[in-house]
Amino acid sequence: MKLWPIPTKTQPQGMSGPEIGAVTGVLPLSTRVWCLLGLLLIAAAGLRIYGADNDLWLDEIWSLRLVAKLTSPWQVFTGIHHDNNHYLNSLWLYLCGFRGNWPGYRLPALLAGVGSVVLAGVIARRRTARAGFFAIVLFAFSYVQILYSSEARGYSTAVFFSLLSFYALEKYLEKPGWRPALLLSLSSILGFASQLIFLNFFCAAVLWSGWRLWQSGRGAKHVLGGLLACHAAPAAFFIALYFVDLRRLVVGGGTRSGLAGPYADSLLWVLGHPAGHFLGPAGFVLAAGLLLAGIGLLWRDKSDLWIFFTGVILVFPILVALARHADFLYVRYFLIGMTFFLLLLSYVLARLDQHGRPGRLLCLLFLAGYFTFNGRHTLTLFQDGRGRSAEAVRFLAENTRGPVVTVGGDQDLRIGMVLQFYGAEAMGDKRLVYYRLGGWPPGGPEWVVCQKESFEDPVPPGLRTTDATGDHFEYVKTFPAAPLSGLHWFVYHNLAGPGANSPADRLP
Repeated sequence: MKLWPIPTKTQPQGMSGPEIGAVTGVLPLSTRVWCLLGLLLIAAAGLRIYGADNDLWLDEIWSLRLVAKLTSPWQVFTGIHHDNNHYLNSLWLYLCGFRGNWPGYRLPALLAGVGSVVLAGVIARRRTARAGFFAIVLFAFSYVQILYSSEARGYSTAVFFSLLSFYALEKYLEKPGWRPALLLSLSSILGFASQLIFLNFFCAAVLWSGWRLWQSGRGAKHVLGGLLACHAAPAAFFIALYFVDLRRLVVGGGTRSGLAGPYADSLLWVLGHPAGHFLGPAGFVLAAGLLLAGIGLLWRDKSDLWIFFTGVILVFPILVALARHADFLYVRYFLIGMTFFLLLLSYVLARLDQHGRPGRLLCLLFLAGYFTFNGRHTLTLFQDGRGRSAEAVRFLAENTRGPVVTVGGDQDLRIGMVLQFYGAEAMGDKRLVYYRLGGWPPGGPEWVVCQKESFEDPVPPGLRTTDATGDHFEYVKTFPAAPLSGLHWFVYHNLAGPGANSPADRLP
């Protein structure tokens, strides 16, 4: 079985440029093409930089609090034991120190995000030049890729190192050698150190490389030697992580969910989540159809890559999620599968584009929908960020008549931690007092903040709310967050508290 046409340095006579590219994997690029690729990369970088120009949200603030307790960088691996600790990201936060609401915390994610766009193009272009172009377009304008490339967490670097590991593994399986094996080992170790969702890639890579080595017909010794060369070092690193950290890992919590919903949503988000719009349930059918079409394309081409893509998108994300026995699953836990689904889509679009005018028309229709849905969410990210928390705190301070801003929340961790983080910067000459649930003063605090997950509609729980002692609060304002990151905040004002002579609906 073949991987894809293996690159060769011999140029067949009588072949055109695109045909040469299909055989050699290297297609000479014109000046116009280089300019277009440059513009796409500039656009990809610009979208990610602009997406990072907003407030830190709960999980980023949480990471800062975790590393603030450390006295040595080695304690990133040995001293936290929390699922919000993404090792490489935590090392960066530790080295930067506490700088408040500082966008520089997101620099590694930004660099990895732009690097992932480049890597996706390089990997796909080894198939055809068309696939390389489509991969760059899809990755550059993917809302999910933009979102996780612009926040100070480990997901963006996990994506980058999964793509780099895939590139190195392909190189090794085509021509075994110590250089691709070393690159694969190092990038896989850094992938595990980025975020544990890298395990989804690693399991699929072991399965696919084991199958490829066995199909070579060179015996069990060759198979074992190849697997050890490719995967022994990262496997040993993962085992070491288990003993020093993972066996004592504490899950930070979240919104309870089953497996089916977040996983199905992850497939929809690859397309920009058209469900809920005019496509409705057809969005999931479209995503599933494109996934099966891509795997079927590899099967028809007699490429055993179908094993890898089936594993990394379908099998191992589900198995790993089940093995975790987690009550809290989010779309981001399936990000590695979503990444390779995008890569697979570039192969499908490239094949469609080769089928004359009908194929090109289908590509254009798909890209029009892709830009529409992803662009809509990206604009929401630019407008709302991850909740506009600093603005919310300033709103509370500006609309409190006295020198003390008293606030309660419906969830102490999610509300209290963020309020305390922004309180020092956004309160001005006023003082913030946050009352934990069960400890509210008689009459209640002046303000109550309720929250919802960002994947829910930003609709307040109600126009009025009442606490356990009968104090009434009226809805004032919503501070929404972009989908998949951050929290919606809903601010309520105490009807009997300070400033009650001015109705809440007069507040801005």
